[in-house]
Amino acid sequence: MSELLVDLIDDLKKTNSGHILYHYDQIDCYLQNAVTYIVAGVENGGHVMFVENDRNLPHIKKELDKHLSKAECARVHFANNFDFYYSNGNFNPETVINYFIKNVQPYLESGAAVFTWVLVEWGNVKEYIPKIEEYEKKLDKMVPEKGIISLCAYDNKSTPDELKERLKRCHGVLITDREYKYLQN
Repeated sequence: MSELLVDLIDDLKKTNSGHILYHYDQIDCYLQNAVTYIVAGVENGGHVMFVENDRNLPHIKKELDKHLSKAECARVHFANNFDFYYSNGNFNPETVINYFIKNVQPYLESGAAVFTWVLVEWGNVKEYIPKIEEYEKKLDKMVPEKGIISLCAYDNKSTPDELKERLKRCHGVLITDREYKYLQN
Protein backbone atom coordinates (compact mmCIF):
# COMPACT_ATOMS: atom_id res chain seq x y z
CA MET A 1 0.00 0.00 0.00
CA SER A 2 2.88 2.39 0.67
CA GLU A 3 3.47 3.22 -3.01
CA LEU A 4 -0.27 3.50 -3.59
CA LEU A 5 -0.53 5.86 -0.62
CA VAL A 6 2.13 8.14 -2.15
CA ASP A 7 0.20 8.07 -5.46
CA LEU A 8 -3.02 8.94 -3.63
CA ILE A 9 -1.38 11.88 -1.85
CA ASP A 10 -0.01 13.14 -5.18
CA ASP A 11 -3.49 12.85 -6.68
CA LEU A 12 -5.16 14.67 -3.76
CA LYS A 13 -2.57 17.47 -3.90
CA LYS A 14 -3.96 18.38 -7.34
CA THR A 15 -7.28 19.27 -5.71
CA ASN A 16 -5.51 20.81 -2.72
CA SER A 17 -7.39 18.68 -0.18
CA GLY A 18 -8.70 15.27 0.72
CA HIS A 19 -10.47 13.50 3.55
CA ILE A 20 -9.28 9.89 3.81
CA LEU A 21 -10.83 7.07 5.83
CA TYR A 22 -8.34 4.32 6.70
CA HIS A 23 -9.74 1.01 8.00
CA TYR A 24 -6.67 -0.99 8.98
CA ASP A 25 -6.46 -4.67 9.89
CA GLN A 26 -2.76 -5.30 10.49
CA ILE A 27 -0.68 -3.17 12.81
CA ASP A 28 2.52 -3.70 10.80
CA CYS A 29 0.82 -2.35 7.65
CA TYR A 30 -0.66 0.48 9.68
CA LEU A 31 2.75 1.52 11.03
CA GLN A 32 4.38 1.31 7.60
CA ASN A 33 1.59 3.40 6.06
CA ALA A 34 1.87 5.95 8.87
CA VAL A 35 5.58 6.43 8.19
CA THR A 36 4.96 6.61 4.43
CA TYR A 37 2.26 9.25 4.93
CA ILE A 38 4.47 11.41 7.14
CA VAL A 39 7.46 11.16 4.80
CA ALA A 40 5.29 11.98 1.76
CA GLY A 41 3.81 15.00 3.54
CA VAL A 42 7.22 16.34 4.49
CA GLU A 43 8.71 15.62 1.06
CA ASN A 44 5.84 17.61 -0.44
CA GLY A 45 7.00 20.61 1.61
CA GLY A 46 4.26 20.30 4.18
CA HIS A 47 3.79 20.17 7.89
CA VAL A 48 2.30 16.97 9.30
CA MET A 49 0.09 16.95 12.37
CA PHE A 50 0.26 13.35 13.59
CA VAL A 51 -2.19 12.28 16.30
CA GLU A 52 -1.36 8.82 17.63
CA ASN A 53 -1.37 6.62 20.71
CA ASP A 54 1.65 6.22 22.97
CA ARG A 55 2.08 2.55 22.02
CA ASN A 56 2.80 3.26 18.35
CA LEU A 57 4.74 6.54 18.58
CA PRO A 58 8.17 5.09 19.53
CA HIS A 59 8.18 2.75 16.53
CA ILE A 60 7.03 5.47 14.14
CA LYS A 61 9.58 8.01 15.42
CA LYS A 62 12.38 5.42 15.13
CA GLU A 63 11.42 4.72 11.50
CA LEU A 64 11.17 8.43 10.69
CA ASP A 65 14.74 8.95 11.87
CA LYS A 66 15.81 6.63 9.04
CA HIS A 67 13.98 8.67 6.38
CA LEU A 68 13.98 12.32 7.46
CA SER A 69 16.64 14.86 8.38
CA LYS A 70 16.47 16.75 11.65
CA ALA A 71 15.08 19.80 9.81
CA GLU A 72 12.44 17.66 8.13
CA CYS A 73 11.49 16.04 11.45
CA ALA A 74 10.85 19.54 12.80
CA ARG A 75 7.88 19.74 10.40
CA VAL A 76 6.22 16.72 12.02
CA HIS A 77 4.07 17.66 15.01
CA PHE A 78 2.97 14.87 17.33
CA ALA A 79 -0.01 14.77 19.67
CA ASN A 80 -1.43 12.02 21.85
CA ASN A 81 -4.81 10.93 20.48
CA PHE A 82 -6.43 10.73 23.92
CA ASP A 83 -5.31 14.29 24.72
CA PHE A 84 -6.45 15.45 21.28
CA TYR A 85 -9.98 14.08 21.58
CA TYR A 86 -10.44 14.91 25.24
CA SER A 87 -8.68 18.30 25.22
CA ASN A 88 -11.64 19.75 27.09
CA GLY A 89 -12.24 16.81 29.43
CA ASN A 90 -14.83 15.09 27.23
CA PHE A 91 -15.38 14.39 23.54
CA ASN A 92 -17.18 17.34 22.03
CA PRO A 93 -17.00 17.57 18.21
CA GLU A 94 -16.98 21.38 18.17
CA THR A 95 -14.21 21.58 20.77
CA VAL A 96 -12.08 19.02 18.93
CA ILE A 97 -12.49 20.85 15.60
CA ASN A 98 -11.48 24.14 17.25
CA TYR A 99 -8.45 22.45 18.84
CA PHE A 100 -7.58 20.97 15.45
CA ILE A 101 -7.81 24.35 13.69
CA LYS A 102 -5.78 26.07 16.41
CA ASN A 103 -2.98 23.53 15.92
CA VAL A 104 -2.80 23.71 12.11
CA GLN A 105 -3.57 27.42 11.60
CA PRO A 106 0.05 28.65 11.95
CA TYR A 107 1.16 26.30 9.15
CA LEU A 108 -1.76 27.28 6.94
CA GLU A 109 -0.97 30.97 7.49
CA SER A 110 2.65 30.35 6.47
CA GLY A 111 1.40 28.97 3.15
CA ALA A 112 2.68 25.46 3.80
CA ALA A 113 0.75 22.37 2.81
CA VAL A 114 -0.84 20.66 5.82
CA PHE A 115 -1.27 16.93 6.22
CA THR A 116 -2.95 15.35 9.21
CA TRP A 117 -3.14 11.75 10.43
CA VAL A 118 -5.43 10.95 13.33
CA LEU A 119 -5.82 7.55 14.95
CA VAL A 120 -9.37 7.34 16.30
CA GLU A 121 -9.77 4.95 19.23
CA TRP A 122 -12.75 4.59 21.53
CA GLY A 123 -13.75 2.39 24.43
CA ASN A 124 -17.48 1.86 24.04
CA VAL A 125 -17.67 3.07 20.46
CA LYS A 126 -21.43 2.56 20.01
CA GLU A 127 -22.10 5.25 22.59
CA TYR A 128 -20.03 7.72 20.53
CA ILE A 129 -21.33 6.94 17.02
CA PRO A 130 -23.49 10.10 16.64
CA LYS A 131 -20.71 12.33 17.99
CA ILE A 132 -18.06 10.69 15.79
CA GLU A 133 -20.27 11.19 12.75
CA GLU A 134 -20.86 14.84 13.69
CA TYR A 135 -17.10 15.39 14.11
CA GLU A 136 -16.28 13.68 10.80
CA LYS A 137 -18.93 15.72 8.93
CA LYS A 138 -17.49 18.95 10.33
CA LEU A 139 -14.00 17.82 9.39
CA ASP A 140 -15.16 16.83 5.90
CA LYS A 141 -16.49 20.36 5.36
CA MET A 142 -13.42 22.08 6.85
CA VAL A 143 -10.74 20.06 5.00
CA PRO A 144 -11.43 21.51 1.52
CA GLU A 145 -12.03 24.99 2.96
CA LYS A 146 -8.56 24.95 4.54
CA GLY A 147 -6.78 22.97 1.80
CA ILE A 148 -5.76 20.11 4.10
CA ILE A 149 -5.14 16.46 3.32
CA SER A 150 -6.48 14.62 6.35
CA LEU A 151 -6.46 10.90 7.15
CA CYS A 152 -8.62 9.36 9.88
CA ALA A 153 -7.54 5.84 10.89
CA TYR A 154 -9.88 3.32 12.50
CA ASP A 155 -9.18 -0.28 13.53
CA ASN A 156 -11.40 -2.26 11.16
CA LYS A 157 -12.02 -5.04 13.68
CA SER A 158 -13.25 -2.77 16.48
CA THR A 159 -15.32 -0.38 14.35
CA PRO A 160 -19.00 -1.37 14.29
CA ASP A 161 -20.61 -1.79 10.84
CA GLU A 162 -23.05 1.04 11.60
CA LEU A 163 -20.17 3.44 12.16
CA LYS A 164 -18.28 2.18 9.07
CA GLU A 165 -21.27 3.05 6.90
CA ARG A 166 -21.63 6.50 8.45
CA LEU A 167 -17.90 7.16 8.05
CA LYS A 168 -18.00 6.30 4.35
CA ARG A 169 -20.50 9.14 3.88
CA CYS A 170 -18.10 11.61 5.54
CA HIS A 171 -14.93 10.83 3.55
CA GLY A 172 -13.90 11.10 -0.08
CA VAL A 173 -11.48 8.16 -0.08
CA LEU A 174 -11.42 4.78 1.66
CA ILE A 175 -8.12 2.98 2.11
CA THR A 176 -7.28 -0.37 3.63
CA ASP A 177 -3.92 -1.97 4.32
CA ARG A 178 -3.66 -2.91 0.64
CA GLU A 179 -5.77 -0.61 -1.58
CA TYR A 180 -7.78 2.58 -1.91
CA LYS A 181 -10.93 3.73 -3.68
CA TYR A 182 -12.77 6.99 -4.08
CA LEU A 183 -16.17 7.19 -2.40
CA GLN A 184 -19.28 9.01 -3.53
CA ASN A 185 -20.20 11.66 -0.97
